[in-house]
Amino acid sequence: MVPETDDPETPPRPPSRRDGYRIEAIDGELLLHHPGETKVVYCNETAALVWHLCDGRRTPRDIMDLLAAVFPDVAADVAHDVTAAIEQLRSSDVLTS
Repeated sequence: MVPETDDPETPPRPPSRRDGYRIEAIDGELLLHHPGETKVVYCNETAALVWHLCDGRRTPRDIMDLLAAVFPDVAADVAHDVTAAIEQLRSSDVLTS
């Protein structure tokens, strides 16, 4: 599970997309980029979908539940995949939380 806060007394804040970033398909690759910056972040399909779902209202658990319902054939992998995607997006500094 994705740790959302270091303080167990503080309610977790849902992750949110950092302003200004856009996702584009370029030569078959999904890339997040900010027009005012030189940074580009490669995303696989899962990370791109998770990034779109990080709207500041959905918690990681909400995203996991939603994707497990939409993709029941791979529901067993959803928690791991969402956690990994959020960690990648946070470390790339394209999510705030």
